[in-house]
Amino acid sequence: MPPLTRTTSPRVRRRGRPYIAWAAFGLLATSALGYACQLAATKRDRRRFPAPGRLVDIGGLGLHLDVAGDDRGKPTVVLEAGLGSFSPNWHWVQLALADELRVVSYDRAGLGWSDPSPEPRDANTMAGELHTALHHAGITGPYVLAGHSFGGLVVRAFADAYRPEVAGLVLVDASHPDQWARWPVPYAHRLQVLSLTVMAALARVGLFRVANPFGAVSAGLPAQQVAELNARFAVPQTSSVEAEQMREWERTTRPLLHRAAPLGDLPLAVIGVGVQPLGAETLDALQQELPGLSTNSARRVIADATHESLIAERGNATRVVDAILAVVDAADGERVETAWSAREAHRSSRDRADTAIAR
Repeated sequence: MPPLTRTTSPRVRRRGRPYIAWAAFGLLATSALGYACQLAATKRDRRRFPAPGRLVDIGGLGLHLDVAGDDRGKPTVVLEAGLGSFSPNWHWVQLALADELRVVSYDRAGLGWSDPSPEPRDANTMAGELHTALHHAGITGPYVLAGHSFGGLVVRAFADAYRPEVAGLVLVDASHPDQWARWPVPYAHRLQVLSLTVMAALARVGLFRVANPFGAVSAGLPAQQVAELNARFAVPQTSSVEAEQMREWERTTRPLLHRAAPLGDLPLAVIGVGVQPLGAETLDALQQELPGLSTNSARRVIADATHESLIAERGNATRVVDAILAVVDAADGERVETAWSAREAHRSSRDRADTAIAR
């Protein structure tokens, strides 16, 4: 006797088809509506948020540079943002630095107000684009470069390619080239690339106009900068560029930085954070290796800061400013540790005086 099998009758199958068709139609209609809303919102945001700086032509490609402060004979500070972030993220740091020297925040190609580039998104290519933009804007070295998160990889590539023009580096909770190779979760790098690719697809249908997963990046900044960041994070191109940068990280950027020449006694400040919700042990171990890049380096950990709040919150940003100015001071031959301690002591004294006046 053949085994009994359970089958669905043709009538039941036919009865379910209209529901599937309506569901598919609803999904397509919702996606089309979201896509149209996304285009309209992007067009509106271009009017609402004009570029605060200027677009510098680097050969058919405009790179957005926001320059503040005057050239006072000190190295120019260049601020390099994180993976998908851009110039407004540096607002508090740039505002404070502009009182003492010339400082440039900018947007890598395809992010913020900068045009997309057809070139690979590896650290060496992006460093070359920045170097060209600075020179086309008439901003020559020496430079002190500060890189936050992924931006730390780009400033290291810049220092390797243009060492005579670099007066110092500041790594602001910066990424380590081996981060994904040593991450405790298998295939973490591939998962990051996949998630960013999916995010780009979701952004095309306007999802990030409804839900904002990027709040931590801008929390603590003024309303204008928060709005600028949110508007650009909602554009699919941002996640697409992030995914490309991540792909090139393992393929090109990591090998490049492993081949980089030693920094020698180039002034180097390394700033870490005490609040790491994921991979704290691995990230701390990687951070502890970074001062070894130079024989003239110093490191601080801001105990109550997170990766994002380190530059987005004004109080933490003053600590970053101390580090950057210490490296500027050390460019004249001083030890970074000595210059940094002096800057911290000066800030503490000033804060106490301000508190006394307020009372």
